[in-house]
Amino acid sequence: MYKVMLVEDDEVIRYVYSRMKSWGKYGFYIQTEAGNGIKALEELKKNPVDVVFTDIRMPLMNGIELMKQAIPVYPDIPFVLISSYNEFEYAREGLRLGAVDYIVKPMQEEELDRVLQRLKEQLSTREKNAAPDVLAGIFKDEDLRSDALVGKVVQYLEEHMERNLTIEEVAEALGMNKDYLGRQLKGKTQMSFRNLYNQIKMEYAKPLIKSGQYKIYEISEMLGYTSPDYFSGLFKNIVKMTPVEYKKMDEV
Repeated sequence: MYKVMLVEDDEVIRYVYSRMKSWGKYGFYIQTEAGNGIKALEELKKNPVDVVFTDIRMPLMNGIELMKQAIPVYPDIPFVLISSYNEFEYAREGLRLGAVDYIVKPMQEEELDRVLQRLKEQLSTREKNAAPDVLAGIFKDEDLRSDALVGKVVQYLEEHMERNLTIEEVAEALGMNKDYLGRQLKGKTQMSFRNLYNQIKMEYAKPLIKSGQYKIYEISEMLGYTSPDYFSGLFKNIVKMTPVEYKKMDEV
């Protein structure tokens, strides 16, 4: 799942944008929000994200100035501008600065779909080192976390976290025999393919739950589970606490 920062000064509009189904459909989620560029820069220091969606015209610091200050510090984070029709000159300046795309207000699901699909393709090419990060939450053995086969499988699963893939589908995508893949994973991780898949999904569920942005049924859908109860049961079985207990764990 890719982490998004949403920067928009209007709280109502920000809420509407954050509830759009397109995010989860393409494997994105709103990790953090900000009402202007100054707050966005503060949040970026605390909560690194994979992409920033920002309005252009905002008080205190607009989206263009935000890009000017953020890109030198966070050159790998793509920016998407949200602009009104009469702000095209600003949008064009943002594109010159390095924005990967822009969306005209009011943002529609169809347009967000287009941008997210393009972003997912772009981000997936930079995920070569993502698998060890996820595996660090599952395995203590460094050799296992750096295993080429395990890393390849985890990377593919990460790129399709919103689906409910079978071992047959993964084996075919990786050019392997499913029985061979199953034996290798079992021998290396002591887990079946399905168990490993669920473990990975729970690692992705943790920040979604902590963010407080989504209901349990929404997280369940984003991770490819059709039943929230089934998802909650899996989470409790693997993490040893319910999603609600996990969310409250570090709250003061």
